[in-house]
Amino acid sequence: MKNSEFEESTTFNLPDLLNYSSNTIGVKNIVVENTCVIQAFAFDFGKVQLYKKSTFSRFIYIIEGKAEVVINNNSTFMQTGDSILIPRAISSSIEANQPFKMICTTIKID
Repeated sequence: MKNSEFEESTTFNLPDLLNYSSNTIGVKNIVVENTCVIQAFAFDFGKVQLYKKSTFSRFIYIIEGKAEVVINNNSTFMQTGDSILIPRAISSSIEANQPFKMICTTIKID
């Protein structure tokens, strides 16, 4: 995973910096450290990100659009401004029923 694409102590507007691209999930690294990774994603319609069980918890924040988050086979429909915490050791997925942008903070729990 590549290091941060953003300069520290500099203001930026994530929705403006992330662009949708046909049939892809775009990602920009904000912070990449051993125990914490913060990334911004732009999902095109129909794209799905699967997460297997791991030692990481994930905090998801929808910055634009609407998304479907599936945790342990239970769907939650989210929209701009909504957040959810995905517990570690649980299978999950994030699905784009329409294009959307989100921030994902991945935290390693010992």
